[in-house]
Amino acid sequence: GQCVGHRPSRVQAKMASGFGAKGNEGRCTPLWQNFSRCMSTADSPSECTNLREDYFECLHHRKEIRRSNSVMEQRAKVINEKAAVLKEKIWKEVFDTSWATVEKAK
Repeated sequence: GQCVGHRPSRVQAKMASGFGAKGNEGRCTPLWQNFSRCMSTADSPSECTNLREDYFECLHHRKEIRRSNSVMEQRAKVINEKAAVLKEKIWKEVFDTSWATVEKAK
């Protein structure tokens, strides 16, 4: 058996990357493979910057979340602007209507 507290060496340890939650290939594995292949053949790491960004976006979705938040903020702004215009129109109608007009309508 193994000794208590013994950790496998780096050579013995296996990485879990490449496998998805259900045991199949992970969603970002192809991007990782492209990035890894680029890094192993590139003269400079800067040659692989785009592949690295794609891989990290796949993992963390930061650009997607930022874009989604931006769209939601813009949507809320448009809704609030339309609500303010409608509210102003309603209040104008309320204050422009005289009691005499209301009495006639009855």
